[in-house]
Amino acid sequence: MGAARRYVREVLHSERVDEKVTGIVELLTSEVVTNAVLHAHGAGELALTVTGDTIRVEVDDPSGVLPVRQCSGRDALGGRGLAIVAALSRDWGVESKRQGKRVWFEVDRPRRS
Repeated sequence: MGAARRYVREVLHSERVDEKVTGIVELLTSEVVTNAVLHAHGAGELALTVTGDTIRVEVDDPSGVLPVRQCSGRDALGGRGLAIVAALSRDWGVESKRQGKRVWFEVDRPRRS
């Protein structure tokens, strides 16, 4: 998780993305990578793309089992990852691949004045 967060922070810093948005992308990346490590037994690849108005993160893993968004109780220690991704991203989804799957999300990149 630490390496993924550092990578996201470095890339977004080099792209001059503001700290608030960078923090959101770091958090969402952590959630998706954590899910891959816990449920798919390891993330295979992390991709980060920054375009004019969009930041997109993709995490590939070897498991063909698609994630399910859970409704966790207030006292639950886990199960909120995809709910957080859905709440803080512009869009997100899952794509089946030949071997495994890709979980992705997009966040708006505000224009600097």
